[in-house]
Amino acid sequence: MRALILHELGEPEDLRLEEVPSPVPGPGEILVDVHAAAVNFPDLLTVQGKYQLRPDLPFSPGKEGAGVVAALGAGVTRFKPGDRVMIQVDYGSFAEQAIAPEHECYLIPEGVGFDQAAAIGIAFQTAWFALTDRANVQKGETVLVTGASGSVGLAAMQLAKSVFGCSVIAGLTTMSKEGVVRDNGADHVIDLSGDNPKDEIRDQVFALTGGKGVDAVIEICGGDIFAGALRCLKFRGRLVVVGFTSGAIPEMRTNYLLLKNIAVLGVDRSQYRDLMPDAMQDAQSEIFRHVQEGRVSMPVQARFPMEEIVPAFDVIRRREVQGKVVLTIREETA
Repeated sequence: MRALILHELGEPEDLRLEEVPSPVPGPGEILVDVHAAAVNFPDLLTVQGKYQLRPDLPFSPGKEGAGVVAALGAGVTRFKPGDRVMIQVDYGSFAEQAIAPEHECYLIPEGVGFDQAAAIGIAFQTAWFALTDRANVQKGETVLVTGASGSVGLAAMQLAKSVFGCSVIAGLTTMSKEGVVRDNGADHVIDLSGDNPKDEIRDQVFALTGGKGVDAVIEICGGDIFAGALRCLKFRGRLVVVGFTSGAIPEMRTNYLLLKNIAVLGVDRSQYRDLMPDAMQDAQSEIFRHVQEGRVSMPVQARFPMEEIVPAFDVIRRREVQGKVVLTIREETA
């Protein structure tokens, strides 16, 4: 089979498209013929050796994929050869075949193609648990999503608006992306790129909400944007820390939580996957149902063949992401 292989940590330019032996599934594992794989910022960090998990070299990157079950390891009971599945793995989806543990595979329902299945997984799962288990959003509440044009931001806005019945404010550092966030559920848009985000974010949100603030924040950026978002919360408001796309991890004075009766929580999708696999399967089934019903979907911004992995990563490196970048591993569609 063909796979994009990294022999030394570095940059996407160091990936080589090579012929390698097909992997063999072990107990509890599934071998998947990969049709599509999503390209994500964590994949870039993995290639650079900056991600929390550093696979042994050489390896094939790629955390998300979709395809067809080719073979089963001993003890697998939920799948059979020929099933269409979405997979999330630590690495390995940038290849014509990939191994995934059974609990990291999800049946793709009718009407959902491989590109969409590869694109929705991590982003929508992260947004789902951020909004439900952590923020506990309710119909009629107002939600601010920072870093809203990224894949998790788009998923959070769509779910908050179309599934949970919330009003959505999108926060952007690049206002040229306003169109894409409005197309994905934003009722209002604010600018996060000012010189004093601590005050400016609060002032913009208060202007939109009549001085009331928001019930929940899905906070993806970190840095000074976190401080501004924290100040937007109403009494009993909830802020969910999803990531730090600014590269800066903020600190917080906990007396502010006490004075405003607010909560700051974190969400890590992989722990739901590993510690609450049944809840993850249920969540993904719900997400797929909403996809089938046309309520949510992940915009596929661009598609590249495996030979063009560097241009695919360039979209990530230039911060031009407005949805998902997908590698077409096999030409077949479904």
